[in-house]
Amino acid sequence: MNKQQAKGYLLEIVLSKLIEVNGYEVIREHNIPYEYSVPYEEQEIVSNSNGLNVRGRGGYHQFDTLGTFKITPPFVYPLRLFVEAKCYASTKVGIDRVRMGVGVLNDINTNYATVDLSTEQLSIKRYQYHYAIFSTSGFSKPAQRYAIAHKIHLIDLSNDAYKGIINLIEQIVDELMDNSDIDSSEFNNFKNLFSELIYDGYYYHGDNKFFVSDLLHLVRALKRNIENQFLYLATINSVHMIPLLANSEFNELLKSNPHQNVSIHFNPENPDEWIIVPIIDNDEVPNLSISFTLPELLREYIYQDVENAMLIKEKFIHKFVFIAYLDNDNPTICTLTFNKATTMENPWSFR
Repeated sequence: MNKQQAKGYLLEIVLSKLIEVNGYEVIREHNIPYEYSVPYEEQEIVSNSNGLNVRGRGGYHQFDTLGTFKITPPFVYPLRLFVEAKCYASTKVGIDRVRMGVGVLNDINTNYATVDLSTEQLSIKRYQYHYAIFSTSGFSKPAQRYAIAHKIHLIDLSNDAYKGIINLIEQIVDELMDNSDIDSSEFNNFKNLFSELIYDGYYYHGDNKFFVSDLLHLVRALKRNIENQFLYLATINSVHMIPLLANSEFNELLKSNPHQNVSIHFNPENPDEWIIVPIIDNDEVPNLSISFTLPELLREYIYQDVENAMLIKEKFIHKFVFIAYLDNDNPTICTLTFNKATTMENPWSFR
């Protein structure tokens, strides 16, 4: 177990907590779905010695982060999403990681035959599995193209908005691994305790060597950091999905009106950084702004034709759409609609 892998595992847990607002429910040991009409050896998800596993056509696949979305659109099977996170310092995630996701999905999504099933078994929910890879350092162009071809979702977390979270995870891993010789089994024990603290706000003390004062302080600092943050998974007029990291004030704004007009600006000094600014009573409200990073291929397309950049922006990011459980109970369709006039009137000053 190296530090890079450890950071990725902890980031997956944090991300799965942040995207709960989208109706994402993580599958953990205590809530494994069990179908009583199906023998144990044929259950879709089982707990083995290596952790949780999901059944595919050719075998079982161990997973760390898999969740189910509460809401299912018409004409679609209920959705499950694998979350994989890579926390590299500067190296972009390559095509090999995407290929692994494609292989897992192909095996799991083809694991269904109805010929010998009873009518009771035919009534059991069947899920459509999806795969998302989150990266703190972006993705190579071959990885991006391959992912689009095979419907793997690549989420870029290289935006400055995530630095506070990533820095705390790095400090936790440094504190954990610099002061002790820890193997994979011991790290898994720590990861379970870390998960309990992030998801539930507490952990079972027991007799463990991990949560000494400094390490526990860092994990609690991370928990406080994400407590009032939400990661909306928004669609645009493209194959790409855009993560929008917002605070509780923005969430309250959506509660008051889930359909907001917004300005969209980019930072001339850092063209990768884009800012969404809500418009209230025809005025921008900068203190409620949120930032995002456009996928590299889409960003290059916009920048190669600067004269028509505004038209391209109107075409692809005219509207951000996402479903959010703003009150934790009920799904709400939210939209952030680009207002060209207000954007042009208010050149954004980055502070």
